[in-house]
Order: sequence, then C-alpha cells, then structure tokens
Amino acid sequence: MLAEVFFYGIVIYLIYKIVFDFFVPVSQASKQMREQFKNMNGHGQQQANNYQQQTQPQNNPQPKSKNVVGDYIDFEEVKK
Repeated sequence: MLAEVFFYGIVIYLIYKIVFDFFVPVSQASKQMREQFKNMNGHGQQQANNYQQQTQPQNNPQPKSKNVVGDYIDFEEVKK
C-alpha cells in the first residue's frame, strides 16, 4: 500500500515536471515566434508599399541628354 502511493507520487511528479519544464516553455516560445512572424510580415508589407511608391516614375520637366559618354580608363600593359 505504501509502495503503491509512493510509486504514484513519483509518476505524478514526473508528469508534472515534464509538462511544466518542457511543454509549457515550448508552447510559450511557439506563441512568441508566431507573434514575431506576424510583426515581420506586417512590417515587410509596409516596406514593399514604400518601395512601390518610391519606384513609380516621376514626371521630370527636363529631358535627359542622350549623348552620355562613360568614363574611359586607358589600359596599359605591364611587362615583367
């Protein structure tokens, strides 16, 4: 009788430790990660909207010059 109560006490204690040392922290961490992903997703959509607004063509009254000459670097061969 006493051994049976002791055995059930140990089993109940082990179940308690497993639940509160493993499952509760895992559930809290997963909840926190879901909230962070939700915040990141909302923040990403805001950045995408800002990017689209910035990349829309703007009307410039001055036409660009078509005769654009790039920089030219003279090449010199080095002999040893």
